[in-house]
Amino acid sequence: MIKPNLSANPINANSDPEINVLSRTRVFENTVFSVFADHIVDKNGHQVERYLSVVPNCLLEGAIAGVAVLPIIEDKVGLIRIFRHPLGKESWEAIKGHVEPDEDVRFSALRELQEEAGFLVTAEELIDLGAVSPEAGVIKARTRLFTVIVTGKIASVVDGELGHGELAFYNTEEIDNLIANGEIEDASTLVILLKQQFKQSELKRSERKNEIRK
Repeated sequence: MIKPNLSANPINANSDPEINVLSRTRVFENTVFSVFADHIVDKNGHQVERYLSVVPNCLLEGAIAGVAVLPIIEDKVGLIRIFRHPLGKESWEAIKGHVEPDEDVRFSALRELQEEAGFLVTAEELIDLGAVSPEAGVIKARTRLFTVIVTGKIASVVDGELGHGELAFYNTEEIDNLIANGEIEDASTLVILLKQQFKQSELKRSERKNEIRK
């Protein structure tokens, strides 16, 4: 096998070019987002005259614009059935929502969990799983991910939001089937499910190591 000469390959020569905004025009705005047409250029001279940039009107530190929360009962995770208007189809998703100005991100998660699912928990009960950038090529936004055990907690009745259906809890096999059938496609939901599985695997490995030491 002939090995490629990577030093002579121009593809990776400038893998992270700086980009400058030469001009920015606001083309749309609502209460949540502002949409811009940017004229941008990198240090190699590549440019796009009308690059679409979506910027949330509220951003917390670290470009956090929203939260996603995965409630857990025993070994099952809770997802909401939501009809997504742009796609014209239903999707099973984690509980999600936008942050508010000057709001602590954990409070954002608590608020969304109560508003969309009716569960009342404390900030100390939330498990932080980091963040995800749903569409970094277009939207200046990251979503902070949390899980929380709600076993034994009673959910209050909620009014629901536009397009929202029921909340249902699924085990790992059922989640795998929903993903395989294309019923879970939301990026934040897929990442939080994956991170939750990693966390469970780590806990099981830790438990096995402790048993061996005993």
